[in-house]
Amino acid sequence: MFEIQEMDPAYYRKRTRNATLKIMAMFIVIGMIVATAFVEYLGPYSSNHIVLNLLGALVGLAITGLIVRYFFKDSGWMHEAMYGWRLKRNLMHITNVIDAVKEKAAQDDPQALKILRFYHLGLTQMYQLEDNSHELIEIKAEKEQLVQQLINLGIDIHQTRFDPSWVENFNNDKLD
Repeated sequence: MFEIQEMDPAYYRKRTRNATLKIMAMFIVIGMIVATAFVEYLGPYSSNHIVLNLLGALVGLAITGLIVRYFFKDSGWMHEAMYGWRLKRNLMHITNVIDAVKEKAAQDDPQALKILRFYHLGLTQMYQLEDNSHELIEIKAEKEQLVQQLINLGIDIHQTRFDPSWVENFNNDKLD
């Protein structure tokens, strides 16, 4: 279950930028060490050092990814970056079936309406966090229409929680 959290966009951007710089620095160090080691130890077996450097950098990237995934993803300095990643991931679950969700929402299906409301709230937050005001304007009319539909049906407009399993029915409908 994912829940939208209140977050200051300027603080979010600062923290994600810092996390990105830390991960980049880690990759540079690990990538350089591994690429150098590849050239040093595998150089006698290959005359193409560019390929060895590239392979070393790719292995360094994989090592950095594993370190971040298993050691740092739950640390405090990665909180905002991981929150943004999880938010985008959950929005993607909905985006994959958005046509079916909108079709059911037009028929006043309560589950589809709740999913669509979460989608709008999540998109709004993501656009605010990423300072993308143009896209906020694009979805404004659709959001307002949905809010009015929810109010008319007596459904809570504060849909800040989402479970990816909610879209499984829409995946099945999409396949039919």
